[in-house]
Amino acid sequence: MDSGLGHTLHPGPIDDSVLTLQDHHRSTDIWDGKDFEPLTCRRCDGHFWRLGTLDPRVQQMMLKAGFYGVYKAGRMRLDHALITALVERWRPETHTFHLPVGEATVTLQDISVLWGLPVDGDPIYRPPPEDFDRGRLKIRCLQERFKTLPDGASEDTVKFYARAYILQLLGGQLLSDMSNNKVKLMYLPLLRDFEAAGRLSWGGAVLACLYRALCRATKPETSDICGPLVLLQIWAWERVPFIRPGRLAPRQQPPPDMVAGDHPLPAAPYGSRWNVGFKLETVGTHVLVLYRDQLDNMKDDQFVWEPYPADVLASLPGYCVSGKQIWQTVAPLICFDVVEFHHPDRVLRQFGQQQTVPAICDTIPDIHLTDRRGRQNYDWAHHHRQFVDMWTDRCARVVSAPPVDCLMDQNDPYMLWYRRITRLLIGNPATRPNTGYQGVGGAMEAMAQSLQKIYHRAADAMHEGYEVSGEDALREIQDICAYSLRAAHEDHRLTVRPDFRAPSPAGSPFAPPKVQRGRPRKRGGLACGRTTESRRRGSYATATMSTSSDVSHSLKPSNILHAHVGELPDTPQTWDSSLCASDFQDASDPNIMQLDPESTGAVALSFH
Repeated sequence: MDSGLGHTLHPGPIDDSVLTLQDHHRSTDIWDGKDFEPLTCRRCDGHFWRLGTLDPRVQQMMLKAGFYGVYKAGRMRLDHALITALVERWRPETHTFHLPVGEATVTLQDISVLWGLPVDGDPIYRPPPEDFDRGRLKIRCLQERFKTLPDGASEDTVKFYARAYILQLLGGQLLSDMSNNKVKLMYLPLLRDFEAAGRLSWGGAVLACLYRALCRATKPETSDICGPLVLLQIWAWERVPFIRPGRLAPRQQPPPDMVAGDHPLPAAPYGSRWNVGFKLETVGTHVLVLYRDQLDNMKDDQFVWEPYPADVLASLPGYCVSGKQIWQTVAPLICFDVVEFHHPDRVLRQFGQQQTVPAICDTIPDIHLTDRRGRQNYDWAHHHRQFVDMWTDRCARVVSAPPVDCLMDQNDPYMLWYRRITRLLIGNPATRPNTGYQGVGGAMEAMAQSLQKIYHRAADAMHEGYEVSGEDALREIQDICAYSLRAAHEDHRLTVRPDFRAPSPAGSPFAPPKVQRGRPRKRGGLACGRTTESRRRGSYATATMSTSSDVSHSLKPSNILHAHVGELPDTPQTWDSSLCASDFQDASDPNIMQLDPESTGAVALSFH
């Protein structure tokens, strides 16, 4: 880092009482100059989406089990660079993204609205006692065995296919793991009864796995990430407009699918609006350094705290809002061995409510060390009893605050606290790649901090009773300027004095004369710039055009042509464009060149 820059630009946190794992976070290595490639996003759901439209009877079974919304949302391509940039701002200590504008996170509201997964139900922590975990199954086996539902299939066959499709979604996208091609069979007993499956908190389980995947991916040595990453990408598109692609017109929708009794299936969840074509002319995609820089430079009005206003919620199908009463519960999310805490109390602005300094947060990092390795057929209900009890009490753990409908003031106690405990910058302005996009977010922050300090130092210096002398204050301001220029890699400006001359007047009627070839002839008239000979003699008259006729010390028009024709040198006239435009005086100066309206072709000049 440049000398002095480290004293003025600190990436944070200044107060490390909240982000206690900073030394083990990938953002530390990025600041120190390590170049990370985008994370590899693991998923294995491509074959499922190529099946096309599923039989309406299968869709009805998926609706009962709670997975219909995920199916209707459709498949979307992942932007690995965007996912990685979000991981860089994810904090395992709080289960939130630390953005320049405050904390934000994916909540139970998001998973309900975007995917329609049920959230208010029993936790996913064990199959029935007689059906403990029996390993994993290759998803390819399901793909080969269960393709298109045969015509005239019985109800039992429809259920078999529905379970196979749900398992493909679970293992390929929702609860995927690093195997990238297997699904855990411990989910299968939970699908025996579709209506009972629909009463489970699949949304809570999926969100728990997303939190766990994000926490693990923050480690510098991690190169892969799995889990419901499509949900994360849609969440980012909904809330950060400057990174979202433009949506083209929706694909033409087929008529609603009908089930027995000619009842149409419900509409798709809100996340399906991103299952369209995109236009990318005004947004950069798949470039990690660009995303990192944009997030570093995020401003207060560039994050959408409430992308689901009341009219949007009112238009959604019932299964997308069925768990609304617990969207703001502070409780553990459970999926077998995975337990992660849900903290909407830290992001109340996402619910249109006033955010205050949150209580001390304990996400119990030791829980991240618990997994299923070596614990096959383990009774997770007993192991997680305290967390199961907390989830059972979820309605009593709902938090709320007074409503608010405006941006938070930068002097709000929350923002004053947040700026001290957060990691403000990810990209380091002191290090730049040799090729590719050159980030400016860090340099902009350094400049902004410097101007802020200069402003307040100057205010202090003008205040009576200020203990520091004016000379010392100016010296400090000079040092601050030097630091900020170095941060912007513009330190060469420290050795070059700026040009303070005023710009030339707009619309000047003077124009360079055409270059005349051949032997010049003596002509009457006036040269607008210095001739070569006059420059040698050091004689030059500054002049500018004006429409005023009241000029003091001016020569009479009738004498000017006669006075100067004989003094023109017998050499080609040369135009000095660097001097003529910038040396003309303001039109209000009495010593100016004027056009006399009463004379024909005569120009009146006044000289200093």
